[in-house]
Amino acid sequence: MNGKVDIRVEIDPSREEPRVIIQTAETTDLVETLIYAIEKCVDNEFPQIAVGDGESVVMLNQWDVFRIHTESRKVVIHTEMNTYETRTSLQEYERILDPDCFVRISRFEIINLKKATGFDFSVSGTIKVIFEDDSETYVARRYVSAIRELLSRDSGAKGVRI
Repeated sequence: MNGKVDIRVEIDPSREEPRVIIQTAETTDLVETLIYAIEKCVDNEFPQIAVGDGESVVMLNQWDVFRIHTESRKVVIHTEMNTYETRTSLQEYERILDPDCFVRISRFEIINLKKATGFDFSVSGTIKVIFEDDSETYVARRYVSAIRELLSRDSGAKGVRI
């Protein structure tokens, strides 16, 4: 599987509710991710994030966010395309963000684990996090053991030492 999804929308005036059917040869991580994303969107369990963009407000899907951190006493949200400043506190974001995706890695930063492509353990005492857009950040020392535990639990790899 190449990671691409063939999406087709069929309009059926006789249907009252949308129906999603996933056709696949086997259950994979991609299929599980699709199911999870559809369920979260339909349930609207994790709302969009409102951020200022100059004179207007932009609504961001949580899954578009790479990281949220404080910078010069301001809270900054990074997506693949843009960076936004917001007045909402990290504690408030921690309350509304999907806990299956977002994790605090320092007093000043929350990251989206689904946007991370790698974790470098070679730096003594910390973990470097690499994102899809090749940006990087570091886990604060006091959060390293919790992140290691989280990664080893979620990796599903038996016998792999993280």
